[in-house]
Amino acid sequence: MNFKVKLYLRISFLCLFPFTGIAQQKNKLPFNDTKLPIETRLQDVVKRLTIDEKIGMLSETSSAVERLGIDKYYYGNEGLHGIMRPGKFTVFPQSIALAASWNPALINSVATAISDEARGKWNELGKGKNQNAPFSDLLTLWSPTINMARDPRWGRTAETYGEDPYLTSCFSVAYIKGLQGNDPNHIKVVATPKHLAVNNEENNRLAANSIVSEKTLREYYLPAFKSSVVEGNAQSIMSAYNKVNWIPSTASRWLLTDVLRKEWGFDGYVVSDCGAACNIFSKHQFTASMEEAAAAAIKAGMDMECAAGCNLIKEYLKLAWQKKLVTDDEINNSVKNVLRVRFRLGLFDKTGAGPYDNISSSVIGNAAHQKLALDAAKESIILLKNDKNILPLQLQKLKSIAVVGHNADVNVFGGYSGVPFNAPVTPLQGIKNLVGNTATINYAPTKLDLFNVEMIPSDELLSASGQNGLDAEYFDNKFLEGTPKKRIDAQVNFNTKENPPDPFIPAGKKSIRWTGWLVPSKSGEYTLAVSSDDGSRTWFNGKMVTNSWKDRGEILDSFKVRLEAGKKYPVKIEYYDTGNDAVCRFWWHTPFAKDRVYTAQVEAAKKSDVVVAIIGTGLYNEREGHDKESLDLPGDQMTMLKTVYQANPNVVVVMVTGSQHTIGWIKENVPGIVNIYFGGEQAGNAIASALFGKYNPSGKLPLTYYESLDKVPAMNRYEISEGRTYMYYPGKPLYEFGYGLSYTTFKYSALQVKRIVENGKKRIAIELEIENTGNMDGEEVVQLYTSYPDSKHEVPLKQLKGFKKVFVAKGKKLKVDFKINEDDISFWSVEKGWQAEKGNVMINIGSSSNDIRLHSLINLDK
Repeated sequence: MNFKVKLYLRISFLCLFPFTGIAQQKNKLPFNDTKLPIETRLQDVVKRLTIDEKIGMLSETSSAVERLGIDKYYYGNEGLHGIMRPGKFTVFPQSIALAASWNPALINSVATAISDEARGKWNELGKGKNQNAPFSDLLTLWSPTINMARDPRWGRTAETYGEDPYLTSCFSVAYIKGLQGNDPNHIKVVATPKHLAVNNEENNRLAANSIVSEKTLREYYLPAFKSSVVEGNAQSIMSAYNKVNWIPSTASRWLLTDVLRKEWGFDGYVVSDCGAACNIFSKHQFTASMEEAAAAAIKAGMDMECAAGCNLIKEYLKLAWQKKLVTDDEINNSVKNVLRVRFRLGLFDKTGAGPYDNISSSVIGNAAHQKLALDAAKESIILLKNDKNILPLQLQKLKSIAVVGHNADVNVFGGYSGVPFNAPVTPLQGIKNLVGNTATINYAPTKLDLFNVEMIPSDELLSASGQNGLDAEYFDNKFLEGTPKKRIDAQVNFNTKENPPDPFIPAGKKSIRWTGWLVPSKSGEYTLAVSSDDGSRTWFNGKMVTNSWKDRGEILDSFKVRLEAGKKYPVKIEYYDTGNDAVCRFWWHTPFAKDRVYTAQVEAAKKSDVVVAIIGTGLYNEREGHDKESLDLPGDQMTMLKTVYQANPNVVVVMVTGSQHTIGWIKENVPGIVNIYFGGEQAGNAIASALFGKYNPSGKLPLTYYESLDKVPAMNRYEISEGRTYMYYPGKPLYEFGYGLSYTTFKYSALQVKRIVENGKKRIAIELEIENTGNMDGEEVVQLYTSYPDSKHEVPLKQLKGFKKVFVAKGKKLKVDFKINEDDISFWSVEKGWQAEKGNVMINIGSSSNDIRLHSLINLDK
């Protein structure tokens, strides 16, 4: 065969099979050899990458390296209580609700279901090849949130596991193990505990400086992160926006390397909170340039940037490298940390060879997951008050039930929620499902009026042409770009769900700008408010007064102003919509507004045997980016409740919320109070089952409920010992940490405490008996607290060190035992590090942090 014929055949073969030979060569590269150790594979792949390819690996949108056969990989999704996107998934109860269960096994099961659904969807999308949207990855989840809920005003309390470091540690480990799976060689999905560290305020979160002693850091803010790494083997950690003691968390070598890697043995990757790397320069002014910020982050131990529009690593790391601000070894180290986890996910293995490659998307929303969502919602329910045994409601004795309250017929999921695969059940629907035709449901739809607001009338608004109303510009994109359609809108009352179709409005994604003047007819103190979904921002009298420019559910932003009659105040409102139901409205509360009346609610109460008032909160005041100014329930719901109570005092309040509130009047007057944090898609059925005794509530508070903010330190004070949480709060709480009633009663007895040596460790062994002395089977959370009557350290008033949730049938007894290491009763010394407590330690056993039933003093010196 001559040369021309050979060449022709070779070219013909490549035309028919252009990638076969190349693909085979790529697969034979050592980093694809699953028989080799991961570290050997990492060494091989890193030496083959160019500097540009390495930098491309260090962003949430990691580029493909086609010449080596490495696929693109988009990091980041939310799995806080279900997968957020893309598509529909099971929506489980929010994190604070899971914490209220005090059941780590349940939390592990929920996380396992979430990771199964993530893998199932990933497999459906061609092992991720058809997943092309940023922040929609299914194998790297930016969850759980394990920052401590130290302050009741914090907007993100609902995302946490509460105020206690021991409780949070237990739940975090359980959740991480559920997400990552139990295969010794592969990870199902990557868990990302966040945000390291001391990330506990929203209003100033991008530039906050959290000043805190190392003692408080070690004892309170870091334990859950340590447990997540040491016990949970978390493969990723997210750094925080804020500074800690003047150093940005994302540039803190002490946090990200000395503690996280050297002390705790972390070998995954650190990802920045979205935009936090840029903030090193832009917000914190910690460096003199962006390239220095990029170098500072990599040197400190950040491996990957979540850019979210500010690409510090992609745009400035190479310049930092060229200026020798960062070395090849430092960049290589970050690349290894990032790719190590991708190896453990099986992304460089042969397709179908991994233990999770065959999970089907049919697991999403299946019957087992629906039941798990219901069980989790039930266990999150906390019975706060049951005066004269108003609960459970005796359905056979009731002819009519009034249902009122703005949360009665809505599903409140909380932040970072996905779209439910199955139809969610509202509280009203859950009650109807259970009651059926046995009793009449008198439902009075109740709209929450956050500020007793009303739409600003057109005769108080003025356009540029002098007509009443505001000039409106409608754009056919979400960026306020291009040539808009223009008209005068009498009011800012844009609501595609409630208003009739308007052909003037662009279809699909859109943005709108309203401009003009507000000209009040009367002088006084006004509250102005803009409610919208997706993004909105407002300028008033030349100043930006609201800024919620991001995709989100409907919220209301408000501000207070003094207005003079007849004066022209310039107004500009900008809004964008992503293409679904859209809303943007401009409201005010005037000093001359009349009080609302609640005719329908009062009538329903008067003609019913009992009133179920379903009230609480939602994303309008409990959300990322927004801290509460008050612990009062928002809007007019307390006025509504008091009016209904006057009509019929036989009231049960169901609180649907994400954190704690000052509900002193409710506690003092209303006979029955049930607390359910944002309960997921089955919340309605869970509430009904508890109200009517099909389920005996067993939840306990993971937070202290304060009577007021009078004795709570300022938001920017981070030292817990100044009076925060049940451990140091000097006042009497409204409801204490660990509190929760049952429809039955439990007797504690036969406490035995002794010191033992087990596996070479000194331990304290505790044993007791618990007896169900009531008339209903039930579960009780037995809680163990230590206190230190003679300590020479600065110590808490008491400290949770163990808990067990046990089922006890009526009339039965059960033995409960605990073991705690003496080393675990330790406190941090700046000079000496961890120092085990000596002398007398009080062992306290009870049903809450205040309801101590048994105690015993043990001396650790003897």
